[in-house]
Parts: sequence; C-alpha cells; structure tokens
Amino acid sequence: MRLLKYEVHQVHLEETGRYYLPLPKLTSLQLVALEERLAGKGFSVERERDLLRAEGGSCRLTVSRSGLAWSEDEVLDALSPAIPLLLRHSREPVKTNPYFASKKMRGGFEVQFFPRMEGLRIWSALRSSGASGLTPDERDVVSQLLAGADQPIECVTDYPAEGCSVLRMGRTQYYRASVPASEFVSRLRTLSTSFPKNCYLPRSSVIRVTSKSLPQVSIGRELGEWCYLEIAPKSL
Repeated sequence: MRLLKYEVHQVHLEETGRYYLPLPKLTSLQLVALEERLAGKGFSVERERDLLRAEGGSCRLTVSRSGLAWSEDEVLDALSPAIPLLLRHSREPVKTNPYFASKKMRGGFEVQFFPRMEGLRIWSALRSSGASGLTPDERDVVSQLLAGADQPIECVTDYPAEGCSVLRMGRTQYYRASVPASEFVSRLRTLSTSFPKNCYLPRSSVIRVTSKSLPQVSIGRELGEWCYLEIAPKSL
C-alpha cells in the first residue's frame, strides 16, 4: 500500500494578492484543535461552519475544513507549528466524497473534481504565474479514476498536441488539448512535481470518461496524511 505523506507547500499568487497553504482534508476534531491552538497563540478566532477565521496582529487568515488556508499575509509562521498536532489525530468516517462527484451520461460518466486550488476561483492565477496547485492526493484520485482508461482527455497542456488551440494566460502560453488518458495521468503536474511537458485539469475541473463503469476508488488511508477522512471504497 502506498501512503502519500503530507508536504508543506505555501503558494503566493500576485494576481490574487494572497498566500495559499494546502492542508490535509481535515476532520471536525482537527478544526477544533487548530482553533484552540490559534486562540492560545493570541489570535481572535471565529467559526463559520466549516470555515475558521483568525486574526492576530497584522495577520488575518482563513482555514477551510476542505484543506486550504489563505491570507493576504504569509501564513507559515502562524500555521506550520500546528501541523504536527493535526497529523496526530485519528481519522473520521464521512459519507460525502470529498474529492469528486459523478453522474452517468450517455456513453460514460462526467466527473466533477473538487480540488483545493485548481478550481474556478484560483485556476487562472495559477496558470498566469506558471504554477500548479494540485496536491499529491488529488493527483492520486484522478489517476485512480482514469486507471486503464483508453480514451482522449480534454485538458490544458503547456505543450502543443494535435488539434489543440492556444490559451494564453498572462505571459504564459498553454493549449486546450485532447491527449490520451495515460499521457494525461503521467504528466499531471502537482505543486511539488513537474515534468518537461505538463498537463493540468481544465478550468471547470470536469473530466468526461467514456466507460460503462469506473474503477473502484479507495479514499482514506491510501492517501496518507493528506486525508483524515475515511469513506468506504466505491465503484461508480
């Protein structure tokens, strides 16, 4: 069994004026522990359902239980000391898939992914800066879903492919392209890995899969410390 270990990677995007810190998919107890930790360090903390807002001195930050912290200020000093505490917690069973939703379509499935950063609000800023916000666990889930798929995937690349169209984001040139599923998975860039040629989720984070059924996807312990949520393996 391959476990993905949590890695600390802060991303600063000038276009949004914010710092982003991907965190593990948090349990309710982890969010409480983080709230208590920040309050103990002198932060004024408020909870709004699955959002934690904290203010201390000149630093104001927000943490989402879905696994992302952001602020106009650098957040490592405030949050990195709390990470060992978070990683000591137990896992929590959940019923809702925290990574994707799917619906049956004619000839296959449409899968909507829920990435921490590679979504509509931040996607353009990541592309303009030449960065990626996809985390290792998100890449692993995409890879599991497309395992054995033999079809083209509509995505974005930083290299030209047959039939592609140019997509310019800031000073960086990308391409709307259709590439084989195996190529897409093998070149899917994350915030900690890149390749000479890279693929990215489309802006919508929607992938269409031509298949009678999708493979069984295991979400939980296989994703190591990136995910503290436990759901039963499920075939779509």
